[in-house]
Amino acid sequence: MRRRYRPFPQLEGEQAQAVDPAVHAAVKASAGTGKTQVLTGRVLNLLLSGVRPETILCITFTKAAAAEMANRIKAQLAAWVRLPDKDLRKDLIALNRSDTPKARERARRLFATVLEAPGGLRIQTIHSFAQTLLAGFPAEAGITPGFQPIEGRAEQELARTTLANLLAEAERGSGSGLKGGLAGGLIDDVQCLSLRLGEGAAVDYLMRCAQAPAELDALGPQASIEPRLKEMLGIPEGGADEFLADQCADHRFDCDLLRAIAEANRRWGTPTGQGYA
Repeated sequence: MRRRYRPFPQLEGEQAQAVDPAVHAAVKASAGTGKTQVLTGRVLNLLLSGVRPETILCITFTKAAAAEMANRIKAQLAAWVRLPDKDLRKDLIALNRSDTPKARERARRLFATVLEAPGGLRIQTIHSFAQTLLAGFPAEAGITPGFQPIEGRAEQELARTTLANLLAEAERGSGSGLKGGLAGGLIDDVQCLSLRLGEGAAVDYLMRCAQAPAELDALGPQASIEPRLKEMLGIPEGGADEFLADQCADHRFDCDLLRAIAEANRRWGTPTGQGYA
């Protein structure tokens, strides 16, 4: 569907300053306040000033924002090609440009200039920009030349496949060094995680663990987290049950209040309340 032409709005005050290419500007605003409009105006002003399209770089956070900005700029430039002089004057004045025959002629040629530019107008997400840098300087980044970034969906599928293979090997009690009690322990641990967190949350937890190899190495191959947690919470090595019983015995802990809260949650009658109870 052809996008309907809309005149570029008149920019005033701080917005007019922000679209001036000679001004170093930082825009901080809420959603729907015209940030994309200001950024689009700044790019249009750069092009009208004679800046080559391939030397302009726009970085956004999301693909949707990048696509929206690219569509707005292309639609504006395409409209300028055949726009009547009176309407083109309004757009140039809205961008605080001089309204001269030379300026209007340059505006009409910009669409073809952008299409013919090597690489075109670069409007990328910050992730795409980082990938471009890494691909251009792999040795400096310490990565293998010719690498290919993995997409989020492919990463999740690979993680699930890897986990399934590990569990299958553990169930067979062979492969990857998983034998005897260690194999059964892996299956029991994953079952425990799945019951407590649910399948999706359990996989997310394991993914976070995989992203922290230094911390996992610090725990050691068979280290238990429980002693570290007790030390952090100030619970003696003897056990939590004895510690809690001792705390409650001399009323250092308000057991009546705890029981009252638990009972209130039970009467709540919802899954959330039952969970707290």
